[in-house]
Formats: sequence, C-alpha cells, structure tokens
Amino acid sequence: MFRYAVKIDDGPIDFDRIAKSGQMFRWLITESGWTAYDGGHVYHIRSLEKNRFEVESNQDESSFRRLLRLEKPHDKILDEIRSRGPEIEPFLIARQGLRILRPHSRAETLFSFLCSSCNHISRITGMVWHLANLGEGCFPTIETIANTSESTLRELGFGYRGATIPKVAGILASIGGENYLDDMANGSYQDVRNELIAMPGIGKKLADCICLFALDHGESVPIDTHIWQVLTRLYYPDWVGTSLTDRKYETAAAAFRDRFGEHAGAAHQFLFVDNMERYRER
Repeated sequence: MFRYAVKIDDGPIDFDRIAKSGQMFRWLITESGWTAYDGGHVYHIRSLEKNRFEVESNQDESSFRRLLRLEKPHDKILDEIRSRGPEIEPFLIARQGLRILRPHSRAETLFSFLCSSCNHISRITGMVWHLANLGEGCFPTIETIANTSESTLRELGFGYRGATIPKVAGILASIGGENYLDDMANGSYQDVRNELIAMPGIGKKLADCICLFALDHGESVPIDTHIWQVLTRLYYPDWVGTSLTDRKYETAAAAFRDRFGEHAGAAHQFLFVDNMERYRER
C-alpha cells in the first residue's frame, strides 16, 4: 500500500459532493473520510487540514492525481467556462468543490452507466456493487460479465438491463475488450458515439455519459429531461415546457459543445449536480 499527502490548491474541493455526483458509483463517505473504488484501484482519503489530504491506496500518487485531473488547475478550467458562458456562473458558485473525475477503469464506468438507464443513483449504486461482486477482489473483467447469464442479473434486480449488459460485454470482448476501450478513448468523439449507439441498449444520452466519464471525451454533453429543463430556461425560451425530441437533443448538445468546447462536459456537470441537489433539498 502507498500512503501520501496531497495538497490541492487550485480551488475548493468537496469530496462529499463528488461522492454523490453520479460520476462513479462506488465512492463511499466514511466516518474518517472517503473511499473510492475504481476497478481494482482503491483510495482511502482523509482530510488533514485545509486543502491537504492523506491518501492510502494500492496505487501511487500519480494515479490519484490523474483521477482528480490535477494536471490542469481546476480554477483555470472554471475561468475558461466563465469566459465562454457567463450564464453558468451561478451554478459554479452554488456547487463549489465539484470536480470532473477521470476513472481508471473504463469498463467499470461503462457498465455503471449501462445500469443508469431509467434509474436513480441509489439503485444504480446497488447494481454496480452487484457487478463488482462478480469479480475476485475487484471489478470483473469484460469477459466475466459477458459470461454472466441474464437470469442471474435479473435475480439481482437488473430488470431488462440483465439482457443488454452481457450482450454489450460480449461485443466488447470480441473486438478487444479493455484495449478496444482505450482505442475508443483515442478516437474522435462523433465516431465513438456512433459506435456506442449501435450497441444494444445504448441511446444518445447513455452514449454521451460513456463518452464523457469512461472515455474522456470532454466535449460530450449528456442531456436528460432534467438537464433539458435547465437548458431551455438558459438558451431556448421558446422550448420551455416542450418534450426532448431527438432533433432538439442534437441541436442543444451541439450548441453547448460549440460554446464550451472541451469543457462542455464539465459545464454540463455543474448543471446536472445543481438540479440533482435541488431535488434532494426539496
């Protein structure tokens, strides 16, 4: 095990908020701090003092810094978002401490979001832990998931996802598994998105979630009905109260992507967490 102190001085960080933000689903708030499970990586985080944290992990400090994207100062990213879209400023202020994560396990992140279709975070979390328990001490391989029967997953409460998850795993296993996911991370956003949408059970929103969180395509903009309400208030007053069609999805996502570029996904996440936390508060 490694133990190291990490100083984070590029703006506030709120691990409670991050743990509940719907980016990773095996991130726990504990009595002593926080524990994050990411494939076979485990990070136990404890606050030492302002902006300083002790991390005990089976991975070195560079791995932890990569998870939190500390290679580029967070405050600089927020400044870029503000300069491109001053209308996002109230969301940045309201949800201070939020960070966009970069999970190491592309497979765990992908299958986590396959659990998210028509679902809420507490149930998604339970499903992801069920999948994790199929592995031997860490998240299972893509091949293990591919060989898990639909009936097994349905008995664990996956519903119709019990059919699609092994099918997607089987497709990925046949074309290269983890290596293929790495190739997807290096491909063009639009090409990768189209590949994902061609797979069973993956629509536009799930594909965009996978692109953003599993494959590091920062320009990806997942839009659900809740984010749609925020986007219409900000940018499309004529569409307020209307349903989210495929055409409107593509129009809104492309415009947001053009406005915020590589930080579109980060700007989107502040809108998403703001909506989610307001719902919890209500």
